[in-house]
Amino acid sequence: QVRVGANGTVNLASITFLASKAHAGSQAIIDWNPDTIIITTTDGEVLAQYPWPAPGTRYVSTHTHPTPPTSTNHHHTPQDPELSPMS
Repeated sequence: QVRVGANGTVNLASITFLASKAHAGSQAIIDWNPDTIIITTTDGEVLAQYPWPAPGTRYVSTHTHPTPPTSTNHHHTPQDPELSPMS
């Protein structure tokens, strides 16, 4: 068992994993196999599940960073106005 830190994280193999800020200060269980890390409460509630991160990774969470747009041109070209039948 491990204690969930004040910021909602736990540590395993020199990697910090986000478990749950709502469970800060409580006990958790980290179970792992070669492919997956699962963090649960002592009652078996799954707090987080992650694939093993790449070597050198120091922090893993469910939060993703937004991808910047590939183009900054967001202007639409107006279409040629149609002539009304009254013209």
